[in-house]
Amino acid sequence: MSQSSPFLSNDQLIEVFNYTHTATAVHVGETAIIQTANDAMLRIWGKDRNVIGKSLEDALPELKGQPFIEMFRKVWLEGLVISGKDTAADLIIDGELKTFYFDFEYRAIKNDEGKTICILHTAVDVSERVLRREAIEREQQKDEALQREQVLNEELAATVEELAATNEELVATNEELQETQETLHVLNNELELRVAERFNQLSESEKRFKTMAEGTDIFITVGDEFGNAIYFNKPWTNLTGRSMDALLAFGWADLIHPEDRDRYLDIYLSALRDKKPFTGEFRVLTQKGDYRWLLTSGPPRFHADGSFAGYISSCIDITERKLIELERLNLNKLIEASSEFIALIGLDMSIQYLNPAGLRKLGWANITNRNMLEVIFPADRPTAEELLSGVLQGIDFKQEIRFWNEITGNPFWIEWSGFAIKDQETGQITAIATVSPDITERKLHQEELQDINIEMAAANEELAATNEELAQTHEDLIQYTQKLADSEERLLQAIDTGKMGTWSIDPKTLEITVSGFVKSLLGLPLDEPAKTSDIMSAVHADYHNELKKSFANALNTHSSSDNEYPITNLTTGEEKWIRTTGRVFVDQHGHITEYSGLFIDITEQKLDEIRKNDFIGMVSHELKTPLTAINGFVQVLQRKAKKDEDNYAIVALEKTNSQIRKMTTMINGFLNVSRLESSKLLIEKTNFNLDDLLKETIEETYISQSSHQIILHPTCGVDIYADRDKIGNVISNLISNGIKYSDNGTSIEISCNLSDTEVEVQIKDEGIGIRPEDIEKLFERYYRVQGNHTISGFGIGLYLSAEIVERHGGRIWAESEEGKGSVFHFTLPLS
Repeated sequence: MSQSSPFLSNDQLIEVFNYTHTATAVHVGETAIIQTANDAMLRIWGKDRNVIGKSLEDALPELKGQPFIEMFRKVWLEGLVISGKDTAADLIIDGELKTFYFDFEYRAIKNDEGKTICILHTAVDVSERVLRREAIEREQQKDEALQREQVLNEELAATVEELAATNEELVATNEELQETQETLHVLNNELELRVAERFNQLSESEKRFKTMAEGTDIFITVGDEFGNAIYFNKPWTNLTGRSMDALLAFGWADLIHPEDRDRYLDIYLSALRDKKPFTGEFRVLTQKGDYRWLLTSGPPRFHADGSFAGYISSCIDITERKLIELERLNLNKLIEASSEFIALIGLDMSIQYLNPAGLRKLGWANITNRNMLEVIFPADRPTAEELLSGVLQGIDFKQEIRFWNEITGNPFWIEWSGFAIKDQETGQITAIATVSPDITERKLHQEELQDINIEMAAANEELAATNEELAQTHEDLIQYTQKLADSEERLLQAIDTGKMGTWSIDPKTLEITVSGFVKSLLGLPLDEPAKTSDIMSAVHADYHNELKKSFANALNTHSSSDNEYPITNLTTGEEKWIRTTGRVFVDQHGHITEYSGLFIDITEQKLDEIRKNDFIGMVSHELKTPLTAINGFVQVLQRKAKKDEDNYAIVALEKTNSQIRKMTTMINGFLNVSRLESSKLLIEKTNFNLDDLLKETIEETYISQSSHQIILHPTCGVDIYADRDKIGNVISNLISNGIKYSDNGTSIEISCNLSDTEVEVQIKDEGIGIRPEDIEKLFERYYRVQGNHTISGFGIGLYLSAEIVERHGGRIWAESEEGKGSVFHFTLPLS
């Protein structure tokens, strides 16, 4: 009888294999055909044994697109071992795709020749561990966020606590100062008695009095019966830096601060008139140039016969006390100026302090006999009682709650923050402080959103009912649509009658939409969408950059735009002038939704303006001929008057010549305006030295004006590329402007600042200055500052200067203060 084999059969091995808790499977081939898998692996896959013999992709199609099938192939072909920890895999379990996490290993099993014969696949489901760890991390992050918020709350509480402590210190300091003042008052009384006693002795020995006065730190002054000072002791001379003779000769009232002088002198003179004692506080100028606060007291003195002899006044330095009072005053002003609700509450819930903003919000006149719970809207008082009780136990709070106005009866929402104020030495709670911003608008907005949601739900119900009604009112809708079409047609007719069209640009896609009027004006096909490139080809090339800048500025700053430019009809070749106005529309979050406006035909207005400029240019040009002749005759007469030594004729002819120069300047200005607006003002650029141009312009200015000093600071030694004559006109205009609006004998200063890209020229005068409302309009054509009609001019000099500078790519602006002069700036690019 043969002995049975001790080895297990394949079925027995598989049965044993199924008992292991580690999910295990064996795969063969590049496609990872499943040769066997234990029950643990089948549970992970969510499959039964029907998957045996299938490739991994056929058995688990959800793995397609995940990296595991490619990993199997790589392990089979290269004989590798690939493993992973906490690796996510998406598997379909019970018909639902879920994400699990595994520790896995794909191990190539090789024969003696090193060839891979199968892949041993083991896996451990660690999803619970991973999810637990992620949950712990989220909790840690939440705890950290809470800790950070707690730290911020503690810092805020500490800040307010410090503020309260500072206030308490100021109160204590004030009490100390009051005690000191009382002590000083006693000291003054004693000093008065002592001085009176010593003055009685002065009749015997004046030297003894002066020795006493010179030996004290108190400021002592003696005045006669007429109020004139006759003696100052040494502390006065040390403080002011003046000798006693100087103080007696020139007086001392000029040393008193201007804000205190009249008030103190009124006190002194009133007491002198009534021969009564006086006291007062004032600031006096020291030899260091600063001011010190003095508290003075002056009892009257009398002769032996009882007649009034004057005063012996004594002063003490109270500067430190006044500074502390000012510091406390500033702190109280800061709290009182706050728009938030700031209160200090006693342990019995009585209100000890409430800032003005809080009183206004509550409609209260004062806080006398007021309790904190009276502030709270009745429905919220139970919550408030719990929060305030918690503060007494050291628990700070921050809660949205309603207060209410006692006059109107209306509630308002605040973000109520409360914390305890503790004694620094004992740590005991002494009061409760609250700082609360008003959040009514935010709460109302939230309530409005809730109301809108309710209204939308109701509207949806109404819409459902309306849909049923619409089936019965279809014919009415058709009639309404016809009326709407008629109304729209009338609107379009009105726009066409006004030679206007509409345009709109989508800020995201930059797609442009224009009306039929605009297409007709530009010569674009009416049945095709407008293209930006076609529109720009119709616009004159000189205005492309201007339109691009205007478009960018509107999108960046949400400002309106207004541009004028010529166009050429792409179909007919007809030229017209156009004005486009635009506006940016934004949503509630400030995001741009549309940039749109009107497209207006202004050809007739523009042609009228061109004809007007041509007329001004023609008249100005014709006026120059007789002026030239007059100027020649005047020069001949000047030579004759000088020869005849006719002083009257010389002066008269010089004034005539001055008026001719003014008339010539105005005519040239009109000519330049005409050329500028008809695009005939040419800019001919050359390289030149700016310093040389400034010197030449100043020399020419001196020919006609010698009543002002023109100072050139040597900081302009730079070469620039610009139109030398035009820039010279700008400089001459600005210098002449400074001379025109400045008194004789004042100075005109010219200086430059250099940067990497531009040079800035500054022309500063000491004239009458410019009002703020006029500065923005200075460079407008024909604009003249109101109130200066005695000064000649048509308001074209600054307009021309601005146009010349801007055509060079520069900037021009002015700064001024009425009565103190003006500074005009302009820049030019260096390249």
